[in-house]
Amino acid sequence: MRGMLRAALAVISVLMLALTSAPGADPIAAPTVEASPVEASPAETPAIVAYTHIDGEIDDNQARFLRRVLADAKADGARRMVVHITSDGGELGAAGDMLTAALAEKAETLELIAFVDDRAISAAALLAYGHHRIYLTPQSGIGDIGVIFINQAEGKIEYAPEKIETVVRGKLRLASENRGWNAAKLMKMTARNQELYRFDLPEGQVFVLEHDLPTWLADHPTVDADSKIVVKPKDSLLYYTAREAVDERMATALVADLDEVYGLLGVERAAVRPYAPTATERLGWLLAGWAPILFALGALCIFIEFKAPGVGLWATLGAGFFGLFFICQYFQDLAGNLEIVLIVLGVLAVALEFSFLPTGGILALLGMAAALSGALLAFMPDDLQFQPGVEGWGDAALAALVDASLALIAVTAGVVALIWTLPRSPAMATIAANAEIATTSAGALEKRAATVVGRRAVARTDLRPSGFVTLDDADVSAVSEHGEHLLAGSAVEIVGMRYGEAIVRPAGGAS
Repeated sequence: MRGMLRAALAVISVLMLALTSAPGADPIAAPTVEASPVEASPAETPAIVAYTHIDGEIDDNQARFLRRVLADAKADGARRMVVHITSDGGELGAAGDMLTAALAEKAETLELIAFVDDRAISAAALLAYGHHRIYLTPQSGIGDIGVIFINQAEGKIEYAPEKIETVVRGKLRLASENRGWNAAKLMKMTARNQELYRFDLPEGQVFVLEHDLPTWLADHPTVDADSKIVVKPKDSLLYYTAREAVDERMATALVADLDEVYGLLGVERAAVRPYAPTATERLGWLLAGWAPILFALGALCIFIEFKAPGVGLWATLGAGFFGLFFICQYFQDLAGNLEIVLIVLGVLAVALEFSFLPTGGILALLGMAAALSGALLAFMPDDLQFQPGVEGWGDAALAALVDASLALIAVTAGVVALIWTLPRSPAMATIAANAEIATTSAGALEKRAATVVGRRAVARTDLRPSGFVTLDDADVSAVSEHGEHLLAGSAVEIVGMRYGEAIVRPAGGAS
């Protein structure tokens, strides 16, 4: 039974080790730039400039990463951050979260500068317009914030209904109000069913979206409604080349490369502080879709360890799978200290029940309840776990139930398969026997196995299927022959010895 305790301790060790390193900044190469002076008093030190890269699909991982680096940069004293954006878009919810995080930053505390040297399309453009400045290289483009659904089975692209598009237009209006970008042009990047008009007035050009036209004309009674010019018709989303974006004042300026951006900010290369995803974050992102399987594999390995105590191999594998599971969930803001504590306590309770402190199954049941609660919470976003009234809680709870159910189904199917195949598996017998031979020596009971087999004993604890029997006034670790549940006090017959345990059946019972 010591193998069971080792299984629990191995799980605990790996879980703690996996989460002891806080996310930080991995160094990346910063381009060489020529320093240019900045306006500062003689006593001031030039402000630190931070750099990060949002590359690839916009998703929840990118959103969490951006929030982290913004907080880290401010904590490190940065006053400006260059956000290098290279993306074709991604998830609307994640893009909205990133836009909210960007708009929360004030220019006087952390000025955000977007740099696009290729493309910032759809969700990436939504993020870019949350910045105070946008620099584009001549070969880049920005815009086309169309909200679409992709039918994976048929490969068809369908636009989202007006209800969702209205929300996106509202977010773009926020970007206009906070950052000064033209509201009508921004909204035409997503307003597929709205025309964009231009009025050439003495004081300059004015752009109005079709939806807002009646209100605008009512506020400007001297303007002839027929003088409007259609800039973008329906069924067409606004997308700018770099030159067009600058000419239309939907970008700050054209630059040759990142070096020129640094030159405009007046910083030395040494003052640019890069922030990149940590290796553990990248691992968590890579494993994000495999969390239920990792949890199931960890549980199955621990189950095998309980069935073959003393080996230690399966405990180590189980601890590794659980460690990967928690790395994955931790860097998605799904698992934290509470989940770890619940699962660790659950594993300990089950190990104690099977090893040193039999309580008739009460401790094991409590342990399993704690572990299952921790597992369910580990699939639920930390900021929503105990706030059922918050918007999005229902969807998050449903997703958590689905993932947890997948893990539970996988564990159940695996346990059933193992119970059926494990005793009949030559490979398992070889692995277990080799490990046992390599790590233990035969005790007194094993040496006299020939005289023990066939004798009767009394179950001191319930066998579920493991427990203890009393033989010659001594406790002997035992397991029921076919996994049946034998009650304490039952008379049993020893039919074999395996891995340091007696294999027993009900006295007088059939095989």
